[in-house]
Amino acid sequence: MSSTEIVLLVFGALLFLALGSFCCVIIDRLPKPLDEPNELGELWDTRPWGEVFGGNSRCSDCGEPVKFYDNIPVLSWLVLRGKCRGCGQRIPAFHPIVELLCPVLFLLCVWSLGWGWQLLPVLWLIPVGVTISAIDLRTLMVPTRIVWPAFAVSVLLTVAAAGLLGEWRWLITAAVGLAVFAGPLFLLWFALPAGMGFGDVRLAVLLGWTLGFYAGQRPIAGAFLAVLCLGASAMIGILVGVIALGARGRKAKVPFGPALFMGTLLCILLAQPILQPFGV
Repeated sequence: MSSTEIVLLVFGALLFLALGSFCCVIIDRLPKPLDEPNELGELWDTRPWGEVFGGNSRCSDCGEPVKFYDNIPVLSWLVLRGKCRGCGQRIPAFHPIVELLCPVLFLLCVWSLGWGWQLLPVLWLIPVGVTISAIDLRTLMVPTRIVWPAFAVSVLLTVAAAGLLGEWRWLITAAVGLAVFAGPLFLLWFALPAGMGFGDVRLAVLLGWTLGFYAGQRPIAGAFLAVLCLGASAMIGILVGVIALGARGRKAKVPFGPALFMGTLLCILLAQPILQPFGV
């Protein structure tokens, strides 16, 4: 590994550590609890971005502003022992988990895919997927306010990467991945709307496009990778469900968004060895 690559790895890890802290702000502020279920039976809505990013960080219990030295990712949470400096209210443990997870996933992506323009879409997917997964775990909501803008950015990044690498057929494979990945979930939602939220279908559009991009030039490879990813996501979802049932009881509701994200990222990281029979 060259000295330049080492510098890029360190800089990238620090950048994604900071992005993890930024994700925690969105996870904390974006969901808005409703006093009563809306017309869709949902208990949560989302705040406008102006409210999410407006003002300094404060303790949700006492309102004490968070000092800059208490905003250092991971370290501040450990020093404060997971409690507010002012009132002692517990700071949720997802803060250090999210802050650490983002740089770890960054390093895994670089290790698996190597340096190059092809990294752009999956690097964008990391903070987006982690944020959506955390919100879904906490509220059983996949926020549309994140998914569609993230999908638009993902399309732009894949177009840019395909253009810079001269691999325009990757975009066709991305579209196939989207159709094969999101199509069955849409049909499942249409047939059994009580069994799956439409937010998972929206999320599958974003994930399916990004997943298909990493299947290379052959549309059949994109379709195969999407089917494999659906199976992997279902298995992860079952595992998470068993854990949730054990921790929360038989009436626990289990979000599917985190399983979709984990399955997609896993298949992207393993795409090359999986698709070798296709000559990709």
